[in-house]
Amino acid sequence: MKFLRNKTFKKILLLLLCVFVVFVSWRIFRPVPLQGDWQEHLAIASTAEFNGNLVTVKNVRNYRYSPTEADMHPDYYDKTYDLTQIKKVWYVTEPFNENQSAAHTFVSFEFNNGDFLAISIEARKTKTQSYSIWKGMIQTYPLIYIAADERDVVLLRANLRKDKVYIYPVKLQKPENARLVLADMLKRMNELVSTKPAWYNTFFANCTSSIAKHVNNLSPERISNFSWQLWLTASADELALSHGLLDTDLPIEEARKKYNINEASERVGDVPSYSKEIRMSF
Repeated sequence: MKFLRNKTFKKILLLLLCVFVVFVSWRIFRPVPLQGDWQEHLAIASTAEFNGNLVTVKNVRNYRYSPTEADMHPDYYDKTYDLTQIKKVWYVTEPFNENQSAAHTFVSFEFNNGDFLAISIEARKTKTQSYSIWKGMIQTYPLIYIAADERDVVLLRANLRKDKVYIYPVKLQKPENARLVLADMLKRMNELVSTKPAWYNTFFANCTSSIAKHVNNLSPERISNFSWQLWLTASADELALSHGLLDTDLPIEEARKKYNINEASERVGDVPSYSKEIRMSF
């Protein structure tokens, strides 16, 4: 009887292993969908058309969320930007108040004419999906780059979600790196909704690790793919500072105090000069 029980146990274990291998293989090799019943604010993809140093970004998201985040007021615009006229690059972090280890990070580009263009890298979810760290590990959400107005992506986080938001100036090794990194991100944006769709991954293709890949495209291996702050993203600003990517000599805690914009965002509110005014204290 003991022999039979051991034999049966081994068969069950082998069967479960086979089921697990089939499931993982299916998740890994299934194609990334380009069409879906996407959540409203993720339904319209941003794209970019290049003409020399000029780039026209289509569907720059400019939503308003009032009186709550669930009450969305859709708006998009198309705008042409001169890649040679980028004045400054900003690194934005939003630690999630309910989770001390996680944060959303994105990049914003400031132009000499006063325009700002934010690029937010996110998991594209359908209307029946909610974000899950665990599901993000097994090919659940397509990866999407969203071009957005700061009054959408920053004001939402600071004024409605009440999450802490930090906007750090980026230190560039060369002035032309601003143009190169934005062009690289916009080209990737196009690929994801056309020729090279890809899956979001909690560890290796999240908002922070994707930004690190663009940095490494300019300076190979500058940021290790195995840096723990790429996974525990609430410390992503500390990683950026330690690699000389933030334009400040302050230690991280003092830098966070200086570049926190929540108070300014609440005071300024939703005005056309929002991006400029929230930075006036820097």
